[in-house]
Amino acid sequence: MATVTLSIPRARKRERAISDYFNMWVTRDFDKLDAIFAPDCVYEESNGHIYENRNQIHHWIEDSLEHQAVSMWKIANFTHARGREGQPSITVFWTLAGRVREGESYDYDGVSVIEFNRQNKIKRVREFRAKRRRDYPYKGE
Repeated sequence: MATVTLSIPRARKRERAISDYFNMWVTRDFDKLDAIFAPDCVYEESNGHIYENRNQIHHWIEDSLEHQAVSMWKIANFTHARGREGQPSITVFWTLAGRVREGESYDYDGVSVIEFNRQNKIKRVREFRAKRRRDYPYKGE
């Protein structure tokens, strides 16, 4: 298995970009989105929707802000690695909570695998989510 050499300052900068992006959903202020995402980035949501560039991501965000409000997007931890082509990659474990326009609330846990390009901009995001409430159907057996 290959060893991952990590530049701590660059790794922290990538973590900050992810934190800033998550916080944009809470503050509803996406003015700095273009400084974080590459123009040709690909974003795969956990619901199966895929956005193939930054313009599509802007369109998705505008549509989303009309019908939902994120109240919390908390990061549990970051795991650093290298992506398929050797680029920096961070796996982020998180919890998200919010409300849709009709008043229904939601919360779930998730994981994002985020790859960066050579300019330290987000190149690809793949999201996965799980129900927040879990049970143990065979506990005690």
